Amino acid sequence: MNYGIGFSHMLGSSPCAADVVRLAQEAERIGYHSIVASDHVLEPQSFDPTMYPAGTFEPGVHWFDPFVALATIAGCTTTIRLGTGIVVVPYRPPVQQAQAVATLDFMSGGRFRYGAGIGWLREEFDALGIAFADRGRRADEYLQVMKLLWSDAGTGFSGAFVDFPGGRLSPPPVQRPHPPILVGGETPPALRRIAEFGDGFYINWKTPAEFADLLARLAGEMAERGRKASELYMQLGATDIALVRAQRSAIPDYEAMGLDEVIYSPVAGSAAEGLEMMRAFADEFF
Repeated sequence: MNYGIGFSHMLGSSPCAADVVRLAQEAERIGYHSIVASDHVLEPQSFDPTMYPAGTFEPGVHWFDPFVALATIAGCTTTIRLGTGIVVVPYRPPVQQAQAVATLDFMSGGRFRYGAGIGWLREEFDALGIAFADRGRRADEYLQVMKLLWSDAGTGFSGAFVDFPGGRLSPPPVQRPHPPILVGGETPPALRRIAEFGDGFYINWKTPAEFADLLARLAGEMAERGRKASELYMQLGATDIALVRAQRSAIPDYEAMGLDEVIYSPVAGSAAEGLEMMRAFADEFF
């Protein structure tokens, strides 16, 4: 089993740039497989916290641009994988977003996994001037456009949200045909999106029974497209170590079902506390 760390909530409310670098380098030294950045562009003045799928939305947390933060981490590490968990695809124009992904993959030497989802915070969509109701269709179209750009075909695209005459990215991503796309979400549309666009998925923690049920539901979507779930890179994420600890004896069962990686994303009050939580998790599970 691989283990990764989600750092967005781990640094408290007043980190400095050196804290990000220190945490990433320590994660690599300890032996974490990957480090993952979450994605919000801004925190609305007011919102309904019950909408957050992981059950919490910490006020005052620094929401770094995931591509910029991960590019910084790429420059101060050598082996740890980098990922978005999960970037909100509709928030950024697809041509520019495809370039950011390709550049990050280039700068990291092919260490990037593109965790992609449709978002959930209606008030944030409103603030960015993007229709919340269109986020699923927009994400699907943006993913099509980005895969086309990463293919280096040079051809254009015309759709409901994107219309461009064609062109090539330079440099293209190191990983071919593109960095792995790990789709976030577990609703029926999300499962369809995994089967259609995904090289894997990143979803919230599941018990073994819940994970088996999800894979059974996903199997039909994959089969319709001539694919098998066994070809996917599978990640489960948890903000609460107790959830993972409760299923520690079942880790072999998760592996037998195809789970590749557990991403631990704790909430810490300071950068120092975050470092200790990361070390403690490694001591317990590695």
